[in-house]
Amino acid sequence: MIYIDTRKGLYHKISEDTVLVGDIILSDENNVLPVPKKGFVCVADGVGGNNGGADASAFVLKALLQSNAVENPDELKNKLIEIDSLLIEKGKANTSIATMATTLTGVFLSDVLNVIMHIGNTRAYVMQGSYLKQITQDHTVYNWLRSMGRYVEADACNKNQITNCFGGGDLSLLSKLYVMEIPRFNKLLLTSDGVHEYVDIDLLEEVLNDSIISNEMKCDRIINAAKEAGSEDDITVVLIQREEE
Repeated sequence: MIYIDTRKGLYHKISEDTVLVGDIILSDENNVLPVPKKGFVCVADGVGGNNGGADASAFVLKALLQSNAVENPDELKNKLIEIDSLLIEKGKANTSIATMATTLTGVFLSDVLNVIMHIGNTRAYVMQGSYLKQITQDHTVYNWLRSMGRYVEADACNKNQITNCFGGGDLSLLSKLYVMEIPRFNKLLLTSDGVHEYVDIDLLEEVLNDSIISNEMKCDRIINAAKEAGSEDDITVVLIQREEE
């Protein structure tokens, strides 16, 4: 099953986080849905500093919804590049949303294929035994500065500022798009930065390893931990549990 908990930020009129599970798109709600036999499970986080963030995240996921016929990672990557072009064209048609942008992290699942796709700073983690492993890399100014050894600047920068995304009025912003086949997994967690900027991996592990509470309660506990730590951003947790424990 797939356990979804996505909520708008404390002072936000609407949520810029959007979730796609199979043929269902969700925002600012919680739900439990079956794992699609063939389809996408994704989180898109509209870029808050750009007008049209909510529209951008919904646009990309609605376009993906029409792409369930993909058969391999290369075909999927080409489809994502096409969607990016369409999003940029949509922005050009309205100057107020010319730089509308969104992150995207998720998986395409079928009987024979597990493919991860990622751009931006939403995250995917896979459970390996009792340990949680982050399998995406944040495309942020913070990580870019650290990669060049500029640690003092990195510590002083806005750690949420992203360097790559869908849209933004610039095709080159998709240059770090990551699409790769991954081994079959039993448990995978997707989060938006409203969660993982406030809840560290140790606490995520602790919650996910708690055998007493339900998966719905695990998602709720992660959301509440982020809020208690000061998160006022939109918050999304998606837990894919292929074999129920």
